[in-house]
Amino acid sequence: MNFVECHEEPIHIPGSIQSFGYLIGIDAKSHSITFFSRNISDIFKIGNPDEVFGGKLTDFPESFQNIIDSDIYTSLDRFTRRENETYFDKIFINEKEYHFSVFRSGGYIFLEFEEVLMNPDKRISNKYDNFYVIDDEQELWNHLLETLSKVVNYDRMMVYKFMMDGSGKVIAEKKNEEMESFLWLHYPESDIPKQARELYLKKRKRIFSNVYADTVPVISKTIKDVDLSLSASRAMSPVHGQYLKNAGVSSSFSVSIIIDNHLWGLVTCQNVDPKHIDLEDRVQAGIFTALAANAYSSFKSKKELNHRLELNERISQLKTEFLKHNNLFDSLWESKREMMNLPEADGLAIVSDENIITEGATPTIDCIHRIVNWALENTNDRIYVDRSFLKNYGEELKLSENAAGIIIILSKGIKMKC
Repeated sequence: MNFVECHEEPIHIPGSIQSFGYLIGIDAKSHSITFFSRNISDIFKIGNPDEVFGGKLTDFPESFQNIIDSDIYTSLDRFTRRENETYFDKIFINEKEYHFSVFRSGGYIFLEFEEVLMNPDKRISNKYDNFYVIDDEQELWNHLLETLSKVVNYDRMMVYKFMMDGSGKVIAEKKNEEMESFLWLHYPESDIPKQARELYLKKRKRIFSNVYADTVPVISKTIKDVDLSLSASRAMSPVHGQYLKNAGVSSSFSVSIIIDNHLWGLVTCQNVDPKHIDLEDRVQAGIFTALAANAYSSFKSKKELNHRLELNERISQLKTEFLKHNNLFDSLWESKREMMNLPEADGLAIVSDENIITEGATPTIDCIHRIVNWALENTNDRIYVDRSFLKNYGEELKLSENAAGIIIILSKGIKMKC
């Protein structure tokens, strides 16, 4: 697939689920059975699956009595009062214990089932409290991966941070010795396209147990495409499946890192062999990740407050330095290093009617002229900021690679470019 096709891929309606799950969908108002995964007859005693369409679960007590008697189903209206909230229970089907999950979405109630798995290697301590005493970003994410390894323990576990343009990089990693390290690798925006990022915000835990396993079709007589955005067992996109195969792994698990209601990043895990994680362990991984995200947000806010106080002090000092010179151009030039440090810029160009002077990593003089002329014609802002200037205008202005992000400050007779 090319770049455009990846962005347009309808990953929320794959038409199938993974083989570890079982799905029944009922109408939210009438409670009539509207769709189901073809494998439900593997755990429920159903003669002809087509006969259940349009009926209610209560019409088939010989098949669905375990569901009918469950606490969730007997209070279904209460548990599905709000859309997109998932509730969990456990029920026995044919002497096996299953997780039973319920949520309402798009006018339908989804009933999902998956077998309960025991995790003999699970080791949890009270160290999750340490999230709130860590004041170093790298240490915090490393501690999260160390904690999650005691719950899910994949061959490679990473914290992936999104940049403002949708690209990302791996900022923390825990892996087996034989695995290749991906730490500090950068990935383009197309690696996790827009619609995938939107789904990670809606469904915050995603597992793909076995990329090589056959999927199970979702069948309906009335709905062409069932929206499986919130389904825990939703089948993976073919593109993502091939991506995992190319990476030499068979299974993946991810938890969204949400900060201020935005998708800040992901905990993403990969395993060489197929691997399924019990639902309770996946939920616990989500709780630990939320604790780490909250701790990060808290100390980040404190750090930003201290930075603002420091910034105000440095601005005051800079103003004092400006007053030592007879004209603005000399003041700017003598304070060039301080001005570069304020926005943490790599380079600075000061442009007047007479000349251009530069400091640090800057484009060529001709390129600077083109940027200045563009700014005078295209913006009325006294301060213009664009973190993706190269991406947005690189071809038009024939920009060099060291003009990725830009701050343009317009003043009478002087233009500054960082």
